Amino acid sequence: MFNMERSTKVYLTGAVLGLLFSVLLYATQAVRWEAQALVRLAQTSTSQQSEFKAIEDVPVVIERLKSRSFMSEVIKRAKTDGVADILNQDKCNCLTIKLIKNNDALIISVLGSAPELAKISTDAVVEELKFKHSILLDNYKSGIEHKALALDRETEALSKNIAVLAESMQMSKDKADDAQAVSKGILIMTMQTDLEKKRSQSTELRDLISSFHSRGTELLEPIFVREKRLFSSLWRACLFGTLLGVFFSVLWVRWKR
Repeated sequence: MFNMERSTKVYLTGAVLGLLFSVLLYATQAVRWEAQALVRLAQTSTSQQSEFKAIEDVPVVIERLKSRSFMSEVIKRAKTDGVADILNQDKCNCLTIKLIKNNDALIISVLGSAPELAKISTDAVVEELKFKHSILLDNYKSGIEHKALALDRETEALSKNIAVLAESMQMSKDKADDAQAVSKGILIMTMQTDLEKKRSQSTELRDLISSFHSRGTELLEPIFVREKRLFSSLWRACLFGTLLGVFFSVLWVRWKR
């Protein structure tokens, strides 16, 4: 009976001490703020029927976001004291990137000591990523336009050659040279088929660079800022502390036996 009473006192003491410790921990814990941004990456499609595809592979984007050169540009863009400390990976692992499966989208999160600082840092990361991808998208469009112009030059040359060949074929007919006229006629039909094919390719390429078939990196939702604590509420901290105190009390009683 004596041991039972003593054990009960130890359990109660442990629970009270754990409770007091948890209250103290809750009151003194560092409050941090997390800003989150849901971003869809720049996309293009290869035809009107195909699905959109990210202009840059997601693993490449993640590597870019964590690179020192990218962070240096982000810090310059933010123009705010404290951002450099947050985004310095050697000092603080405050930037996290979460991939959304089966979707060319990312959740970019930044932890900061103040809500404004976390939001500014996240916004700077997003804007710099949008800027980088806009350059890639412009280069992509320029490449497509260059191919389309090359096809236009080829179709123009083919059209002239067909016209010259048609005139030559007519002259062969006038001279009653049927064999040569037939040969030139077959060649004209082949060239016309090639001409229509190149015109169709040029049209498809120009469709690719229209706004309907390409879109830049964009923020899908406004940047969300929330409080980040070890314990989100006092009762959770108290429950944790009490259970922890009882746990250590049980270990103490068993060790003393």
